[in-house]
Amino acid sequence: MTKSILTVTIFLFCTSLSNADFLRVDGGIGAWGTKPTGKIAYIGNNEFDVVDQAGLESSTSLYAWINFKHPMPFVPNFRFEYVDPEFDGEVTRLEWRGNTYASVNNTLSLTQYDVTLFYNLLDETLWTTLDLGLNVKIIDGNYELSESTGFTPAVDESFSLTMPLAYIRTRLDVPGIDVGIEGIAKGMAYSGNTVIDAQIKIDYTMNFIPVIKPGLELGYRYQKMKLDTGSIGLDANIDTEFSGVYGGVVFRF
Repeated sequence: MTKSILTVTIFLFCTSLSNADFLRVDGGIGAWGTKPTGKIAYIGNNEFDVVDQAGLESSTSLYAWINFKHPMPFVPNFRFEYVDPEFDGEVTRLEWRGNTYASVNNTLSLTQYDVTLFYNLLDETLWTTLDLGLNVKIIDGNYELSESTGFTPAVDESFSLTMPLAYIRTRLDVPGIDVGIEGIAKGMAYSGNTVIDAQIKIDYTMNFIPVIKPGLELGYRYQKMKLDTGSIGLDANIDTEFSGVYGGVVFRF
């Protein structure tokens, strides 16, 4: 799955590159402190709360993003994002697939790849930027459950989902102080599935440094994933939310 994602990403990037000269590239990498909430229900079983019953705890996730903009009016710009939320928990008892497990260690991971093609409607017009486009979010998920007395996982369920999302990004560059305020929202709901991924941040860019300009960003990110059995290839419904503060380094040139 990862090889396919990288192949699509490289293809889209090279296609855009062959059609236009990029004038601006920016990106970032950092950590997202993520708190999980919500419920998971295996078909035919009672649902369980990911915190109260599965014991999943807050975690710190790696994220990275890169954004390409060019001057060609009819060729979409390109953005790629990666984030790898993973949550661990320990509980004394948990039911899954009709079985009851004791002294449980369990893990939920939701690695995500976002590929976005977008158009730049406003480009620092009165210090304001507005982008609209289409995002494809690829989620590689896994739920693993082990009993403390077991040598191998009692449950090891994987699933994958590719979902198109509407994309909007707006940014205000505060004049004179090299500070920007930015918001991004991606979302779509259909066939019993809802995915929302939204974030807001403030950043500072060291514009006095030539060519590659470093900076810092600090923000808050929220995700909602409501996924049904038919779309994820797993006999379970997932209705979860993840949120928390993130921060990292950025670069622009």
